[in-house]
Amino acid sequence: MFIERIPSRTILRRVSRAARTACFASVALLAGCASLAPQTAAKRVVEAKFAAVNRHSIDDIEKLYAPFASITAPNFCAPRHGREGVRRIYQDLFTTFPEIHAEIQEYLVQGDRVAVRYLVHTGPAGKGFVVPIFNLFTVRDGLITTDDGLFDNGGRKCDP
Repeated sequence: MFIERIPSRTILRRVSRAARTACFASVALLAGCASLAPQTAAKRVVEAKFAAVNRHSIDDIEKLYAPFASITAPNFCAPRHGREGVRRIYQDLFTTFPEIHAEIQEYLVQGDRVAVRYLVHTGPAGKGFVVPIFNLFTVRDGLITTDDGLFDNGGRKCDP
């Protein structure tokens, strides 16, 4: 049986190199997780909001907004605020368009900001209309604090 003798300095160098590599890898992994966690959490909140919209669950939508949230859209004369504003928006939408649903095109996430490009479909296929919309959300502490919507409202007068 042959046992290779490795000088102790070589062993220390190899262990030291391995230890440094493991340390750097751990730090990189932790740093990566730390930077991705808020983005993932913010996106999950916005995904949950759209899932609730497609279920027409006003209660679930409302719970995802901060009590002081600000919601803007081209068809609002002034920003809507808080959960009462959210409830009003979605009650009006679901009453006016009982078959409304959102089709997500893409998400872009940067920290606590989530941009969403999507299509809103109203009515049954071929009988309703489709509106392309872009929303920019800010999510803090698991709740939507700002929701700024952009779309062509066809020049219609704003809703007070």
